[in-house]
Amino acid sequence: MSLYYDCHITRQYGDFEMSKGGRTRTTWGQGSVWRSREFKTIRVPVALADEIMEYAKALDAGIAVSHGNTAEIILDAIEGYIEYKRLNYHPNQNSKQLDTSTRAWDELRKFQTLVQENPATLGIGDTCRSHSGGL
Repeated sequence: MSLYYDCHITRQYGDFEMSKGGRTRTTWGQGSVWRSREFKTIRVPVALADEIMEYAKALDAGIAVSHGNTAEIILDAIEGYIEYKRLNYHPNQNSKQLDTSTRAWDELRKFQTLVQENPATLGIGDTCRSHSGGL
């Protein structure tokens, strides 16, 4: 299968140019995929380039990116959830206040312990701050 090329010689510069004609994936005119309009070229290690580009695109798109220890963020969320449940607890005939030691809370307690003691198992953070509070 042969490709048809639109060949022409520019007389002004004496250059020989070949083009396929029409737009290609590098043709300008579609606009930038970046929301930000100012750019700066930087040098980064090749091993980190894809990860850095992914991070930059997320920032440019306005996606929130975590800058903290993921384990700490998870433990803070668990504590926030428990506090929310305490504040919104409606006493009933069985209990007057929220009891997180019941079986209904077992899985959340196991998850909290795993995040505290071995976050690498879940693929998160290297270390975790000590949380004195528990379920």
